[in-house]
Amino acid sequence: MGKYPAYFDCVLRSCGGNPDINWLIITDSPAPKNAPPNVRFYQTTLPELAARFSQKLGRDFSGLQMNGSSIQLKITFGLVFDDLLAGFDFWGHCDIDVIFGNLRKFLTEDILTNHDKILCRGHLTLYRNTEKVNLAFLLSCPGVPDLWEVLRTNRQVQFDEWGGIYLIFRYNDFRQYHAEFIADIRPPTKWKITRFDTVAPTNYLEQVFYWYKGGIYRAHYNSDRAVVDEEYAYLHFQQRSMPGPAFNPFEQDGFFINSEGFFPYRREPITAADFARYNPERWRPYPELVKHVKQALRRRLGLAPAVSR
Repeated sequence: MGKYPAYFDCVLRSCGGNPDINWLIITDSPAPKNAPPNVRFYQTTLPELAARFSQKLGRDFSGLQMNGSSIQLKITFGLVFDDLLAGFDFWGHCDIDVIFGNLRKFLTEDILTNHDKILCRGHLTLYRNTEKVNLAFLLSCPGVPDLWEVLRTNRQVQFDEWGGIYLIFRYNDFRQYHAEFIADIRPPTKWKITRFDTVAPTNYLEQVFYWYKGGIYRAHYNSDRAVVDEEYAYLHFQQRSMPGPAFNPFEQDGFFINSEGFFPYRREPITAADFARYNPERWRPYPELVKHVKQALRRRLGLAPAVSR
């Protein structure tokens, strides 16, 4: 709900690169005119959404707000939007700060056939579209609070990830699949707009990330100083305020993705200068640095409560 991010056309371009996957965006904003044909926009309002949750979940959601607590409701979508999902074998939820690669290359028919839940990180998770799976969030698991407690107390639990639904599915013998074939980019620090480095896979001194003809790649030098590519299912650039592209991504075969935004990518050549140009790092603007220093001093002196970044 709310406005689309400035880089939304790049997200849509990557959704269109997966033509055999249907995408549903629930929004109160008009649908972009250039959306790919496999992206559908369901127009609603926050009060209408609250009424739908209340009806489907049998609880009062009249005070529903789009905040950190409501994110926990993603795992209920199979039930809450069952009318929109009818006829599909799987449904899923994903974050908006994601550029998708060739998902079906990684999520094979064998994986889909033999699992009820696929991937365990909240920025993309798939569920088999059956009543048993769609109601599994109501099941219990020792040591895991139920969803209603999480919503009632604003308890800091990533209920849609490892600490919640993953354990519930594991305890109740559902078949789950997870693989780290994603480029999960480290968030910036308080002091720097850091370059794009992944959280888990090995990083390289010279590397760039790009989307090209439906795939997400990291290019880097090998030991022979030749450019090689690693392919990922998707790229997630968490906690970054990314500007929109200064070009039309629907008219490009590819684009670089870095801490400064999105830039046209052409297949060859990638040079040493490109590695530096398209994966930069910089200090935050001076006013932001001063602000962070003042906040740190006030917290240390006990003059202000600690705040999360």
